[in-house]
Amino acid sequence: MRKGDGDMKEKKRVWFTFNLCEADAFEQYLEKMALQGWFLESVGGAVMRFYRAQPEKRRYAALLVPESSSLIGADDWKAEQLREQCEEAGWIFQCNSIYWQIFYTTDDAAKRRGDMEKERQFQIQKALSWNWSVKFFYPILVVLEIWAVYQYLQNPGKLFADPMQLLLTLLLTGMIISWAATYIRLFRWSHGNMAAIKKGEPLTEQDLKRTLKCKKYTFMGDGILILGVIALAFLSSMEALISFILSSTLIVLIALFVRKWVRENGSGSNRDDWMIYLVGVGVACMILIPLCNGAATHFFSEEEPDTGRKQTILASYEEGDPSGKSIDRPIGVTVYTSPIPWIINKTSKCYPKDMTKLWDCTRQEIPAEIGALPEDMEVSWYRYMVRKDGIRSGGQEGNDPQEDAYEAEPAVDEVILKDKRRLVVLDYGGGTDLDGIKEAVDAFKEGNIQ
Repeated sequence: MRKGDGDMKEKKRVWFTFNLCEADAFEQYLEKMALQGWFLESVGGAVMRFYRAQPEKRRYAALLVPESSSLIGADDWKAEQLREQCEEAGWIFQCNSIYWQIFYTTDDAAKRRGDMEKERQFQIQKALSWNWSVKFFYPILVVLEIWAVYQYLQNPGKLFADPMQLLLTLLLTGMIISWAATYIRLFRWSHGNMAAIKKGEPLTEQDLKRTLKCKKYTFMGDGILILGVIALAFLSSMEALISFILSSTLIVLIALFVRKWVRENGSGSNRDDWMIYLVGVGVACMILIPLCNGAATHFFSEEEPDTGRKQTILASYEEGDPSGKSIDRPIGVTVYTSPIPWIINKTSKCYPKDMTKLWDCTRQEIPAEIGALPEDMEVSWYRYMVRKDGIRSGGQEGNDPQEDAYEAEPAVDEVILKDKRRLVVLDYGGGTDLDGIKEAVDAFKEGNIQ
């Protein structure tokens, strides 16, 4: 119970609001709440406040002011003009927000006139929700995000072993789904209503139950995504968790502060205000976020040696330069492990590495002297050769090199060992021989390559 307007009123908050293209569903929701005795007191960016009173049958109009800005909302003078127009038509003002002007009537004969008409309101909603920036930038951003996720998935061994890379991929995936779904929904809403207007038919009525169900699933999906990101950041390190929380909070606070400043001090031009807003948010983020992350690193980081190892419950990845017992040349070793066979199989397709811009690559026969291999174990051997004339032949994997066309010693030999849960890639500088292959196979069988 809270005190308001001289009496005690029961109030409640509803933790969601309607988008600018959902005015019809918003009106249906308010009418449903009025029948239950709940009446809108205020509507903000993410919450609606209702007060309790005697149930009443009402018709609502959730209106947008003509020439509103998607950034700073409605002009006060134009909002007052709309309010006078509605009151003359027999509608009573309920409340307003940055965007919405809410009116109601108990008179079934009251008509929507002028800027209240549904066709006119649709045009205003369309100008704010389905403008050129949405049409142009949403597809570009979605395509870029899909390309980034695709690139990460080319080597799932590294992706699923690195908590920060996995965190970023999870964020990108959530953004792809959210932005693509929003784009499709806006496209269908805009083109469906435009077709109805051209045919002289009433605008499509929105399904309130479906809209509320969509909001419920969106809320659950956002919650799962946020919890997943926080969990991955926590698994990475306390420093990563603190940095993520600080960065996310700063971005939100900076965006809200700059928007408030633009509303109070903007020029009134939608284009100029957006330029000021984007520049202001960008500059503030570039200055403050590195400072906060630096502070988090200073106070929460622990000095640990960089072993080159990344690990999650899904996979592990490690690079190193150990020396073999019978090999006096440097060996680069990369080890992947995972309980998921798909990760190992997909990662193995990244090898042999594409170094054909520097050398010609040929596949070598595995000597019979290494003996029988376990059923699920595979061994591959690739040789990178330097041509004597310095010109690449463009030879492909499996081609037999002409011995007189290459230097005497190979540049690199790459040996790939794999089973269902492990992938080991050995890069022998200057090449290897039968003893090196046998040593690598024996160590892999015994599980000594770590």
